[in-house]
Amino acid sequence: MGSRRALSLVLLLISFIHSGLTQESSPSPQSDPVITRQKAVSIGQNQVIIEELAILTPQKIELLCNLIDIPNNPPNITGYWTKDGQEIENSEESVNRNNEQYILKRTFSIEARDLGNYSCNFRENEAKVTFVLDVPAIKGTRNKPVVSYIGDSVVLECKLKLKHTPNTWNWYKANDTEKVLINVTANPQNYKIVINGSDTKLTVLNLTEEDSGKYICSAEFDIKPRESYVKLKVLSYTEPLKPFIAIVVEVIVLVTLILLWEKCKKPQQDNSSAGENDVCSEQTSKLAGDENNGVNNTARQRKLQP
Repeated sequence: MGSRRALSLVLLLISFIHSGLTQESSPSPQSDPVITRQKAVSIGQNQVIIEELAILTPQKIELLCNLIDIPNNPPNITGYWTKDGQEIENSEESVNRNNEQYILKRTFSIEARDLGNYSCNFRENEAKVTFVLDVPAIKGTRNKPVVSYIGDSVVLECKLKLKHTPNTWNWYKANDTEKVLINVTANPQNYKIVINGSDTKLTVLNLTEEDSGKYICSAEFDIKPRESYVKLKVLSYTEPLKPFIAIVVEVIVLVTLILLWEKCKKPQQDNSSAGENDVCSEQTSKLAGDENNGVNNTARQRKLQP
């Protein structure tokens, strides 16, 4: 912890519709926060400056906003501060106009619980600056797991977005209920950890299916750790063959069904033909009988003639 640095750094000047706004931050000298990103976001007809600051240690920091060029230039306006969208109690104050500008500043004592988004606001104007105070970020988490095979080795990596150096890096293996610190000394045959300042690598050796799961990397800072994770999936060498085997099984089943259908269809066709022959024989006999009856009747009729 230390006193505020006398020299403030002007970080950004941006003009608003009917207003202008600048911001400054003055950290303690022991561990200056580093500006990781600055951007302007449009909200309606106005813009909001967003400034990200990486905080490594508990400290006092002064945040300052400088509003200029507002309509009518009143002698004073009302300014206040918010944290994570909620107005900070007793932060409202009257800001006098001085050299064509209105300066709103406040010193904050930052511990782990105090990290968050701080914004300076003016009731007579919609101009706003938001300071994002947090520990350094780790590069994005992979959406897909790292895939390897039984018996192989795999390297898992975590890296900070900027070259900050944490006190140390730790790796954990997580399950459904807890995370367990990976102890390389106790398991040299299974794990190897390399730390190089802002990044770290975990090598998992002699993979088994039990090594599958979530691995958490933790950059340890004085104020609080920053964590990220990597998912690992360990497969057997037969795993890639499973889709092919499934296709082969489906083809065999389909061919078998076709052969069975053809086999069952043939006797049905034979039986159908035999049935048709029987019907034809019956119809032929009937026709023959009708014809014979017709001949006999003619003969009788001729006998009866005088």
